[in-house]
Amino acid sequence: MNHLKILWEDRRRQMKQIIIATHGQYSVGLKDAIEVLTGAGDQITALTLRREDHIEDYEARFVEEIEGAEEGALVFVDMIGGSPYNVAMKYQPQYKNYQVISGVNLAMVVEVMEFLDQKSLSELSHMAKEAGQKAIEDFGERLEPVVSLAQAEETARQVGVTQITLARVDHRLLHGQVVTKWSKIANPTAIIIVDDALAQDEYMIEVYRSSAPTGVEVIVAPTEVIGYAYEHQTMPKGNVMLLFRDLVNVQRAYEAGLRLERLQLGGIPNDGTKQMVFQAVNLSEADVAILNLVEAAGTEVYIQVVPEEAGITFQEAKGKLN
Repeated sequence: MNHLKILWEDRRRQMKQIIIATHGQYSVGLKDAIEVLTGAGDQITALTLRREDHIEDYEARFVEEIEGAEEGALVFVDMIGGSPYNVAMKYQPQYKNYQVISGVNLAMVVEVMEFLDQKSLSELSHMAKEAGQKAIEDFGERLEPVVSLAQAEETARQVGVTQITLARVDHRLLHGQVVTKWSKIANPTAIIIVDDALAQDEYMIEVYRSSAPTGVEVIVAPTEVIGYAYEHQTMPKGNVMLLFRDLVNVQRAYEAGLRLERLQLGGIPNDGTKQMVFQAVNLSEADVAILNLVEAAGTEVYIQVVPEEAGITFQEAKGKLN
């Protein structure tokens, strides 16, 4: 066991590191959130400075981490002028193998995780700063009146054909795993949330639009509109990701004319009528009936929660039902 630990520490020193240095437990919470969103965390160290800590002990821990980062490190601190910032700046002239970024938030760290071993510290620092700034919004100013559904449908008629790169049923709709993981695989230019109830809630439409990945348009459409747009080839041009809250909205969209090559089930909670068939996916008899119709229309139905973990087929899922 000690031999394996030594091997891992040697390998870790050969990778760029992320050090999140903050007052209190903020850094620990950030690391935990990053692991939830990205599944990665081995290259992240959370340094906490608690009220009872001696600054000399904190400095010693900081120096130990920096000396172990042979390929360099990004040091994220919570605020300019705070002790974590002061310590980081104090040792930078001596070690010169790290860059300091202040005002750490979740978005900036997630942004650089994918490119940590591909880009220079300078490039990563710039990426982190841009992502962190874009993640800060005053939603009292940001949430402007939305266009009407009629206007949205007319806009859709004016654009070209589309390629649906991912269609997913997920009760959380547009959330962290979709933004950080599935959107990178689907590479959409537009994300369409197909939901009859949400399409009537102008405030929540703007909330979801504000959550879009950089450069991606978010559209909320009722099932009848998406069915019409599919049949008449008026969906947005380019790669499109479709998100459904539940299978009822899938059924309505199919009745309106939508057809998909593949449908992914990624998050269906148990409302008391369903049975778990896979992690985070529960199905009822009514759900199975809907999915049987979807399959009969030529759609491959499968279950997969996150990209890095294998899923199962719909037939395998049905085999788990009593």
